[in-house]
Amino acid sequence: MAKILQLKGFFKKILENNNLVAFIWFGLVFLTLLSAVLNHSLNNFIIFKQSFFHLQQKLNLYSIYPNEYWDHYYYSPTFAVLVAPFALIPSLVAPFAWGLFDASVLYFAIRKLPIRAFYQNGVLLLSVNEMMNASGNLQSNGLIAGLIILSFVHLLKQKEHSATLSLLVGFFIKLYGIVGLAFFFFSKQKSKYILYLLLWTIVLVLLPLIITSPEFLLQSYKDWFASLSVKSNFDLTRDMYTNMVDVSIQGMIKRVFHLPLLNKFYFIIPGLILFASQYTKIKYFNHLVYQLYILCSVMLFLIIFNTGSESPTYIIGVVPICLWYVLQRKTTLVNTLFIIAIFFSSFSYSDLFTPWLRTYIMIPYALKVVGCFLIWVVILIQIHTKQFLTIDQTKLII
Repeated sequence: MAKILQLKGFFKKILENNNLVAFIWFGLVFLTLLSAVLNHSLNNFIIFKQSFFHLQQKLNLYSIYPNEYWDHYYYSPTFAVLVAPFALIPSLVAPFAWGLFDASVLYFAIRKLPIRAFYQNGVLLLSVNEMMNASGNLQSNGLIAGLIILSFVHLLKQKEHSATLSLLVGFFIKLYGIVGLAFFFFSKQKSKYILYLLLWTIVLVLLPLIITSPEFLLQSYKDWFASLSVKSNFDLTRDMYTNMVDVSIQGMIKRVFHLPLLNKFYFIIPGLILFASQYTKIKYFNHLVYQLYILCSVMLFLIIFNTGSESPTYIIGVVPICLWYVLQRKTTLVNTLFIIAIFFSSFSYSDLFTPWLRTYIMIPYALKVVGCFLIWVVILIQIHTKQFLTIDQTKLII
């Protein structure tokens, strides 16, 4: 018992030290980026970087460039401009700058959550393993997760201009950043929100004109939508047991029950109905814990029902699992649910477990989604049974 108390005291001291938590977060991300650079695993970043030069030179953003990188560019023309600072700095430091920026936006967003620093630190430490996974792939998922959270926290502070900008920047990086619209109902200035949404949409759509022509930009948007359609069809035709795409609830069901042609709308439509049912608690729209539950539900929904979900995307799902956990009273049931969820959603693909388990069970059957789905269902139950009203806000909330 004494050792357990000492261990709890040790972890409590860590959670009370903001600087130490920041050092752990960024230190582990940096080491992950260093490994990626040393192993020349920079393909995703090269795609981002070259998109700026392709836009500048009026080259089709969505063509194949095998001499530069493998795979395709699937992001918007706007993102090709936003990535400019990382394309123009020296190549040696650019991947580190991008990866640390990606992690910094999420770190900053978590720090802006309306919960005490002690609990913010809990979210950061519990999700750092998944942040390393995302950083190792040099994608933009930490950035997307951060922008979704920022669209939420800015809205709670009645900063509609910042909330809508965060939402739309996320959308113009990856389409599913638009899920931030789910927070619209928390706005106390809805007409202002809509006006800023329109304003920022126009600004971001036209932003690439600073380095390209109107004709090329229009063609680029047409090419973008065409490439997304091709990507969707390509993902559906690939061997579902060997590719790492569609790590979602429908992907898991299709793999487990050998139903490769099962229509995704059998999952998405019931999912949307269940998700929308959370908004029937209109009288609690101003209740902060309810709002935090909706934030968690939105981010988890994005992972669970998104056929484009991959392992690096799961930082978007693991953060809300950890946020949900720090909001709870730590009963045996809550602790058990969290351990199961974090095992599947963060550690099941890692080297912590045997290669056999990872190679023949977890990856082929997309079991990484189990943890996110489990907590999403728990949140649905808690919202409909009004369990969020039992949480002591004075202990958690700033």
